[in-house]
Amino acid sequence: MDMPFMESQGAGPARRTVLGFGSLVVGLGLLSACTPSAGPTPDPTAPSSDPATVPGPVITATLATGLDTPWSIAFLPGAEALVSERDTGAIRSIGPAGTPVVATVPGVVHGGEGGLLGLAPSPDFTSTGQLFIYYTAVDGNRVSRFAHSRAGLGPEQVLVSGIPSASIHNGGRIKFGPDGYLYIGTGDAGQQDAAQDIGSLGGKILRVDPDGAAAPGNPFGSLIFSFGHRNVQGLAWDASGRMWASELGPDRDDELNLITPGTNYGWPLVTGAQADVRFEPAAHVWPSTADASPSALAIDDGVAYVAALRGERLWTLPLPTRGRENAGGGTLSGSTEYFQGEYGRLRDVVRAPDSSLWIATNEGSSSRILRLVPGRG
Repeated sequence: MDMPFMESQGAGPARRTVLGFGSLVVGLGLLSACTPSAGPTPDPTAPSSDPATVPGPVITATLATGLDTPWSIAFLPGAEALVSERDTGAIRSIGPAGTPVVATVPGVVHGGEGGLLGLAPSPDFTSTGQLFIYYTAVDGNRVSRFAHSRAGLGPEQVLVSGIPSASIHNGGRIKFGPDGYLYIGTGDAGQQDAAQDIGSLGGKILRVDPDGAAAPGNPFGSLIFSFGHRNVQGLAWDASGRMWASELGPDRDDELNLITPGTNYGWPLVTGAQADVRFEPAAHVWPSTADASPSALAIDDGVAYVAALRGERLWTLPLPTRGRENAGGGTLSGSTEYFQGEYGRLRDVVRAPDSSLWIATNEGSSSRILRLVPGRG
């Protein structure tokens, strides 16, 4: 459960620093200096003839510190990384020059879990410079499009408005799918019945074209792609083009779901993987929210990486290779947890252009960006 009072844990004097940009990551021009740890750090890319000796994920660098509640990391062409700060409304650039503010989104209203949330550059960003932003405004959550450049943000074009907002359950993750359409994860904003209401945008995954209209083929002829969600926090696609979403449960049953169009995922009538033919069971369930409270989701080489808030750890879950077989029923075999309590609450995890993963922690004004090499354990 994403508890608002925990969002400020770890807050301290703000620091805007980037550490150790002395060595370059190939293709990124960013640091790969190791974070100090006890003993030598194994090379997770080294070959091994014994699968049992292949290491799991390894944190290889702290890329930035002193960020104020970062929420979303987005890579632009050329490997520049942007990070949204939920509470300040600022967008920062992460690179050798530090963490300068490159834009401040007008009209952001912070409160509890609301504020500046997801970022998603357009697939044709190189030619258009279009940046899509999910944020909480005075009249609810919305998704807007801006032209982004070195000069900052151009005029706002509101694409989707009227997404319910509250101090909790604001959703906020936006991603462009392999089909070129924008997918938007929303929350029920504390109005549980909204998740089952096809007339409400709350508790849904939406699918829209770059102008905010319903994407062709949407199952209800509206913006809605799937429904019955409590608070979608992560969206990602595997190599087969299947869509997965991580979702916060109430006091139990956090979920990883395989998403298909028009499907009802049960909230608030059921949670987890209950055998009710009216609803799609979760592919994986964490029965205790103390172990997970999943936020963002990234998929690399057939493995789902799930950042946990209350659980303060990173989960890895090997995904079934095709179809829907073994994708429901509540347990994906081989799930493993890493870094429990080492880096605090984890908010975002994204795949970088050099195939590493970047993680944003959720520690108030002491938040960090970490670089992780996935490993193949």
